[in-house]
Amino acid sequence: MSKLKVLPPTLRINNHYLVLDVKSEVELDKDDMVKCIWDACIRFWGECETSNFNLWVMRHYFVERSDDFIHYKTILRCQSGYEEKVRVGLATLTRYNYNKIAITTIGIAGTVKSAVDKFIDLE
Repeated sequence: MSKLKVLPPTLRINNHYLVLDVKSEVELDKDDMVKCIWDACIRFWGECETSNFNLWVMRHYFVERSDDFIHYKTILRCQSGYEEKVRVGLATLTRYNYNKIAITTIGIAGTVKSAVDKFIDLE
């Protein structure tokens, strides 16, 4: 019985990482972010197109809490070439579980490390 071979780098899917600025009325954990991002993209693009995006929340950081909202920064993985479609789907999201939510894209990076270094201030 032979071992499965790993795909060479030239055949692998290239990913980009979107850094999102999230403001919400209620607390959101990483699982909530996955659900609301998938829901937004599926509602706008449909299941067939959204399945091509290869979406996943890589990191989810709490930034601050104010009187009106809770501020987070999130790193979202998506397949290279679909970044604009993901941003359009996220722009349509205004409510999650009957609470207001606003998601904007801060930037796009090629790796998680460069996304954290460029766009997220952890101090």
